[in-house]
Amino acid sequence: MPSNIEKVIAGCNDEVLTEMGIAQAESVRDRLNNIEFDAVYSSPVLRAVQTAHIITGQSIFYDKRLEERNPGSMLGYKRSEINKDEWNSLDSYFTAQGSETLLAGIERVKSFLDELSRKYKDEDILIVTHNFICKCIWIIEENVMNPEEINNFFQKNDEIKVYKR
Repeated sequence: MPSNIEKVIAGCNDEVLTEMGIAQAESVRDRLNNIEFDAVYSSPVLRAVQTAHIITGQSIFYDKRLEERNPGSMLGYKRSEINKDEWNSLDSYFTAQGSETLLAGIERVKSFLDELSRKYKDEDILIVTHNFICKCIWIIEENVMNPEEINNFFQKNDEIKVYKR
């Protein structure tokens, strides 16, 4: 059974989209159908690739910095079983279980966003990625440092966020 349905940590496992995932991607496509993006970037993880193809017919750039977090030995664990304070640590790069922390994710996402800012001035860029990367982008763009807010962040699979740099 797919990880999203089981509410377990999937990491970069190449799982195909479920029927619900396909419907969510189609919903995003329908809401973005009047926008011609200057560039489309996606995580190279299969479920993100499938989503990007459903959303847009444009060519897609794949970037490993948009991959889901490395969960270390937490792969397959239920999300309710993780220690959110350690998982969302801004003090270290990896947890005791070898999971990538938020600090490490923020650093790789920041390098991606900085590169986009240099390449594209005042242009519309679509990014198709995972909840962890969305959290990193949100923290960077909104300068969020409150641990409680960070622990409670969750972006729905078909949620669209707009950021201006």
